[in-house]
Amino acid sequence: MVLISCGRPGGRLENLPYTAGVLLIALVAAIGCASTVNIPRRAFALAEENRKHINQVRIGQTFVEVQRIMGSPERRAARLRYDGVSIEEWSYITDYMRKMDGLILFVGGKVAEIQSTPWDERIGETDAGGERD
Repeated sequence: MVLISCGRPGGRLENLPYTAGVLLIALVAAIGCASTVNIPRRAFALAEENRKHINQVRIGQTFVEVQRIMGSPERRAARLRYDGVSIEEWSYITDYMRKMDGLILFVGGKVAEIQSTPWDERIGETDAGGERD
């Protein structure tokens, strides 16, 4: 610890720039650390709720049954299969820290598959250039 005595004769002012520098570095480090571990509380809480609810979804349930359990999907993709059967994917964030979504796949209006999907492998999500998020 460096003590600075500015008011007395013989006080040591030469340590003042060093102390100010150390405090500045500590402040910058604290601000930097705070911004890198900041998790939006709402997104984290939403993921926790979705994780609890997705365990209630079962194969064979309809859109209405799933929406009653999970609420409206956060992301949705739909298409027709080669034989005209509708395929729909509903995504819900389920693990914010690991960047995972719970993906519910409907075939012909009923749940056919429930899986965890990393954010970088989301099906059907591309930007204008055709690249994935």
